[in-house]
Amino acid sequence: MPTSDEWLGSALAYRSTVYEYCQLALRPSLDQVGAERMGEILQQAAAEPLLNLLIDEADGLVARLQPCLCEQHLHQQQQRLRGAIDALWVNELLATCVR
Repeated sequence: MPTSDEWLGSALAYRSTVYEYCQLALRPSLDQVGAERMGEILQQAAAEPLLNLLIDEADGLVARLQPCLCEQHLHQQQQRLRGAIDALWVNELLATCVR
């Protein structure tokens, strides 16, 4: 089991990725490049539990920084994000099957 110093070092290694994620998440909309980068970050988080935890915490922070988002709008955005993640996952799965 990692020590607290090792855990903190691992968490700090993700600092720039989590910061970039927050910047993207706070934008009113994403262009193609931003959407692709967001997808890359989320794919990485799906494979790396510590990054996933940090992204979950960042999502909570982003939600608090945008008080104008009502629950319904937030739910719609989450659904869109889930759809985008599902599409990326399917594309990745199909790409591995073709190999």
